[in-house]
Amino acid sequence: MAWSKPPVSMISRNQDHAPVLSDYVQKHKVMSSKTVVLDLLWRGKKQFAFTVNEHVFNPIGSIVGHKLVDLVLSETIDVAGKSVVDLGCGSGVIGLCAITRKAKKVLFTDINSHIDGIQRHPLYRKCDEWQVQDVLAKVPDTSYDLVLVLPPWMVVQEDRQIASDTFESGIMRPANLYMKILADSGRVLKPGGQLVIWLRTPLAAFDSFLDCLAAAAPQFDLASAALLAHGIESSICLDHEPSLMGRWLYKLQKGGVANDGLWTMLSLTKAKG
Repeated sequence: MAWSKPPVSMISRNQDHAPVLSDYVQKHKVMSSKTVVLDLLWRGKKQFAFTVNEHVFNPIGSIVGHKLVDLVLSETIDVAGKSVVDLGCGSGVIGLCAITRKAKKVLFTDINSHIDGIQRHPLYRKCDEWQVQDVLAKVPDTSYDLVLVLPPWMVVQEDRQIASDTFESGIMRPANLYMKILADSGRVLKPGGQLVIWLRTPLAAFDSFLDCLAAAAPQFDLASAALLAHGIESSICLDHEPSLMGRWLYKLQKGGVANDGLWTMLSLTKAKG
């Protein structure tokens, strides 16, 4: 399955358009500078409204976020009757989609303390939980059926501190985050449980993808691994960018194959043995 454009849109009640800025970090700083309410539309129909708090990553233009929304709402990822972790939940839109598809329970969790408020959403139930933590540090072993996670793509140097209580935690990650997610998810999932994770692999460092698979091998059945979506970053982004200015800025930023990447929405099943 390639990375087809999903029938998903998010419309802000507070602002007309996401800012078109050449600097990715500055763009998200502006987008997270105030609380906004978004309407989620899927296949042309409104599903629900949700709030993106100030200092939380705003998913309105997130290509990867829209893809995962579609995979859940279309039931390509089956959440019905399952206990689900929305890891790095931000606004909680993925977990809320899981609730609409009859997930038994959803844990909304993020390192950013500004997610507080998810528990007041009309779809949130007594059985659901929210938690502020680093990855899944506080979650018991073998306690969930499904983990859904879209890690940030920008890797920062070891001496660069990421402000966890700001938008930065939604767009930046330390180099070891993929490995921490794989380890924690493998511990938290029940045997036969599923991890759906988005990975961005630089084309110039494809060996890092093999490193991730090697790290997953002790706890996950790689023979049953599945690609839910995949493609080359530049092609995906240009296909999704509606404005000529946005396309031009993207080409300017990427600067050729050396900065391009492979996107994979990967499904891994925890080994039963």
